[in-house]
Amino acid sequence: MIRLSNLADYAVVLMSNIAARPDDIHTALKLNADTKVPLPTVSKILGKLAKADLLISHRGIGGGFLLNSGKSDISIADIIEAVDGPVQLTNCLGEHDMSCDFEPVCMTRSKWDKINRAVYEALDSVSLSEMVIQPLDFFAAPENEEILETEG
Repeated sequence: MIRLSNLADYAVVLMSNIAARPDDIHTALKLNADTKVPLPTVSKILGKLAKADLLISHRGIGGGFLLNSGKSDISIADIIEAVDGPVQLTNCLGEHDMSCDFEPVCMTRSKWDKINRAVYEALDSVSLSEMVIQPLDFFAAPENEEILETEG
């Protein structure tokens, strides 16, 4: 099973929450209350996202975190890489070549590279703004609900 780490999952949740109100300054405490992500984890993730230049940190009273307006096209891949490092499905695809005893006879490495690129491109093709778009509610109560009830 291929899964995101908990940190990456939480980072996408936090960034989506921040992106939903991009002009607000967001504190770890408020994000913890809004998302129920544990406070120490929120703080850790916000630090990593700021280090990756996806968020801007404002210190002091009234401080918190703000989306980096210079990063208008933040992708899900950007968020995942900020907290987990490069997207890699197997150890042999990493930047630091792990000595693999099977490398001389491995017939799958080039195939894993293709799969890894496809997964990365899929994650990179989804923007943070797409994650916060509210779906249309087709089941909302009609404005003339009373009229509908009396007609039936």
